[in-house]
Amino acid sequence: MILIVNAGSSSIKFKLYSIEGKTPNALVEGLAERITVDGALTIKVGDQKHEFDDKMSDHLEAVTSILNRFKELEVIKNEEDIKGIGFRIVHGGDKVVKPVELTDEMKKVVEENIRLAPLHNPGALTAINAFESKMPKAKLVGCFDTSFHQTMPKEKFLYPTPYSWYEDHAVRKYGMHGISYDYITLKAAEMLNKKIDDVNLIICHLGNGASICCVKNGKSLDTTMGLTPLAGVMMGTRAGDIDSSIIQYISKETGMDLNQVTDALNKESGLLGVSGISSDMRDVTTAVEKGDERATLALDMYATRISDYIVKYANYLENKVDAIIFTAGVGENSAAAKKAVIDKVKLLNVTLDDTKNSQGYDDYLEISTPDSQVPIYKVRTDEELMICNTVLKFL
Repeated sequence: MILIVNAGSSSIKFKLYSIEGKTPNALVEGLAERITVDGALTIKVGDQKHEFDDKMSDHLEAVTSILNRFKELEVIKNEEDIKGIGFRIVHGGDKVVKPVELTDEMKKVVEENIRLAPLHNPGALTAINAFESKMPKAKLVGCFDTSFHQTMPKEKFLYPTPYSWYEDHAVRKYGMHGISYDYITLKAAEMLNKKIDDVNLIICHLGNGASICCVKNGKSLDTTMGLTPLAGVMMGTRAGDIDSSIIQYISKETGMDLNQVTDALNKESGLLGVSGISSDMRDVTTAVEKGDERATLALDMYATRISDYIVKYANYLENKVDAIIFTAGVGENSAAAKKAVIDKVKLLNVTLDDTKNSQGYDDYLEISTPDSQVPIYKVRTDEELMICNTVLKFL
């Protein structure tokens, strides 16, 4: 079996796969949360959901609880049934360009990049150490959200700031959602019956956090998120790109300090900030249908910013685009959001089939009309499966 782990400072999200067949088969998924507070563990086996109030004072206790409950639910006989563990890690800096075995040296890299991902890397590192302590025979593999984007050329990842900021403080664009983009790129090559090195894509990963990626010859040429996930397009609660002087201006106007302003841009902006209703696209589009002006404004701004990047990236690809792909929660499921975006892409002759745009699907579905200049797809991303397949290669 292979266990996939996505850990935060007080949570461990996990999914367990059997690798006995030709393809990995998901057996169990769950979440350990409120670690260091009191603890809550949810494990879903098939259609059965099990909830436990296990005390978890730290990540090691959380790992112990997860493994004990696996045995209690007869998912595993013992820890050694799990041959490999794949960890989703947000930031690998500019040194990690592909998945790696988590040796002591690589754990130091995760630790060094805490300065670039202070909210995410500490939890990942703590979980890695906890699982290593409990399962010393399992192979530990790290998959980084930033590594897919390390193929960006220097003119794309550098900011026009003092060059010493890059040399001395690692200020540059890193990008996020790389595991998802890697999965979608491979899936697109399969869908389009092309070699991976021949695939040119514009991928819109639209969830509560959102980014766009320009894929040229199967590799990331550019992406919208930057040094942090705050950059790029408008998101659920994040502002995306703004005039950076707003931070100083609002600080002077309101007395808010730097951290407070940055928190507001991360947690109180985007769809939530403009609509005043919700960060959830479902709530916003429902309000749009009822004629709410601010919700309509929010959706319009959201779609405009995404469509602008689609046109920009089509230019980067010299208009040789094999597909525009929508993925993640909003991209996969919100017909209204996709329509709002595509309606604003004026320089490309792209059109949606409204019926297919609203149609249910399992894996992927082409949603453009036959005369669309570029085919448009909605594709279910699967970061856990991508990590699982990566661990399988290491094994």
